[in-house]
Amino acid sequence: MMPHGPEALSRQERILAVHSGALGDVVLFGHLLGRLGGTVTLVAGGAKARLLAGMGVAAGAVDFDTLPMHEVFSETQLDACELPALLGRHDRLVSCFAAGDRKAELRLAAMCGARRADFLPIRPPKAFRGHLLDLWAGLLGLDGPARDPPTWRIPDSWREAAAGALAQAGVREGEAYAVLHPGSGGEAKCWPLDRFELLARRLGRSVFVVGPVEADRWPAGRIERLRAAFAVRVCSELPVLAGLLAGADAVVCNDSGIGHLAAAVGAPTVALFGPTRPEHFAPRGRAVRVVAADRMQDISVDDVEAAVRASLDRAGSVESSP
Repeated sequence: MMPHGPEALSRQERILAVHSGALGDVVLFGHLLGRLGGTVTLVAGGAKARLLAGMGVAAGAVDFDTLPMHEVFSETQLDACELPALLGRHDRLVSCFAAGDRKAELRLAAMCGARRADFLPIRPPKAFRGHLLDLWAGLLGLDGPARDPPTWRIPDSWREAAAGALAQAGVREGEAYAVLHPGSGGEAKCWPLDRFELLARRLGRSVFVVGPVEADRWPAGRIERLRAAFAVRVCSELPVLAGLLAGADAVVCNDSGIGHLAAAVGAPTVALFGPTRPEHFAPRGRAVRVVAADRMQDISVDDVEAAVRASLDRAGSVESSP
């Protein structure tokens, strides 16, 4: 963290927020941004930045992948760099990019003209026992942990697009459904697919969401086998996916970006954790339950079904509270 004065930040302050990570990381970052006030421009992978801007988490979106971010680490004079003009002028910088490289931190802050710059780690230290979001909040001097952040509201057009996608998958308008996401960034983080299938039969109408990782890595025929028994949606665009998740009665997923997005848009969410640490990375939302074990194979269908019921109960109590 760079030195800064103790004065409170103005609601009109222009904030540049930078995170180059995956969907789940950017969603957690978005929860933090919601507590900062000011007018936030988010620099993240294009679809992710536009997703958060579309839900009002950020006022503006810039595609990280189109920017010459290598200039942050170069020796080129700032007035000869393209990046300052592309970023624009901002009062404050909050970044998970270039954190820990002091020279790069100073250059990035200078490029956007920030008088205050905070650089946050992308992962908590091993000795830290709390959640990454709480670590970030503490580093920024925010009061208390954000255990139940506000639900993100999605545009009606996204819900309409999701309804069309559901209809294509065989789910009628107004029909209750659960979303199951059996994938993740790593095989060791995935609950066995046959248990997802058994859970789907117990829950009733279920929609399997298959992401790009699964579409690329799964053996030929696995998706078609799922389609023979269940509704399946492959690689939805993020706004469509957000609408699909927001309308679900429940979402069950491994440790993945979809779980973070589901929790953020208010869906009752059950996240399954094995080799990763839920105390650091669990989704944050109004009705989230975590089921964890040393190995994903040690998580039973009964345990997950019970967590789904508890999550639904929690969602109902939140909606009925004054």
